[in-house]
Amino acid sequence: MTSPPGGPDRTAGPAGPAEQPTERSAERPAVVARRVGQDVTRQVGRHVTTAARRQGWRARTSAWLLLPVAGLPWVGFGYIAWKGRRPAWAGAAALHLGVSAGAVTALLSGEWWTVLGVLAAGGGWGAGVVHGLSANPRWLRLQAERAPSPSAPWLPPLAGPAGADGSGAGARRLSGPGAPTDPAERAALGQQEAAAALEVAVRAGTALPPAALPLVRQVHDAALPLLARGAGRGAPLPALDLYEVETVVGEHLPAALAQYLVLPPGYPPPSGAADAPSPAESLLAQLRSLVELLAEVTERVHEHDARQLRVQATFLGDKVRRSDLEL
Repeated sequence: MTSPPGGPDRTAGPAGPAEQPTERSAERPAVVARRVGQDVTRQVGRHVTTAARRQGWRARTSAWLLLPVAGLPWVGFGYIAWKGRRPAWAGAAALHLGVSAGAVTALLSGEWWTVLGVLAAGGGWGAGVVHGLSANPRWLRLQAERAPSPSAPWLPPLAGPAGADGSGAGARRLSGPGAPTDPAERAALGQQEAAAALEVAVRAGTALPPAALPLVRQVHDAALPLLARGAGRGAPLPALDLYEVETVVGEHLPAALAQYLVLPPGYPPPSGAADAPSPAESLLAQLRSLVELLAEVTERVHEHDARQLRVQATFLGDKVRRSDLEL
């Protein structure tokens, strides 16, 4: 046999193995692009949702401006003076009331006083609207400062000692006076607290670090089955393990979220200590510790279950052997 011109073709070989790496290499960019697209979609969705909630809070809090637009600026300023405890706004309400009363009196006097009354009423209405628009930014800042989460004032308050005021008034807790003693009731309350913390993290949106929400979900998902077992659904949970789970969902998780959200946006200032961890790093460290703690509790519970299973198997085996001897 003669070889083809140029010598034997040493590069020829099975086509399949040579093509597989190429196909895998071609698939990897597609997978990466798809994952990047999913991440971008989630981030955009979070930003849009957060912006919508922020604008909704601003619209609700600024609803008092409808009163100056309706020609009742003294009522609007009286309302924000009462809610904000600001004497200056009370003085503005009295001034606008005086202007409106003077305009009405002039309109009722007739003759040339009517023209003066119309001018006073129109000028008073315009001044009330402009004054309201200029006072509204300060009113929004005041309401945000008094909210449980100044960096995200549209969030609901966290109940119990983890709340902004730390009082926990009106909220039933897993510990302290009035705590339930029934296991099923305690488990239901613990599940509610875990769900409430997750809702706060979801609604916070971009007010929390991007990695915070997945960690809160991990804490929530790990705590629910353990709390269900504490309620008597399934094998009983050791008392110490149940106490640790209740402490995580009832105290540590709400406290970590509340302490971070109570900080103003952009904290710490540029003059802060360079070697100190940022609030975001501290929050993520706490959340990771909670995830690790629940993972340890889950592992201990599984080891306890496996040990109980071995004990039961040994007991049944001994019982069967004794029965055979008796026969």
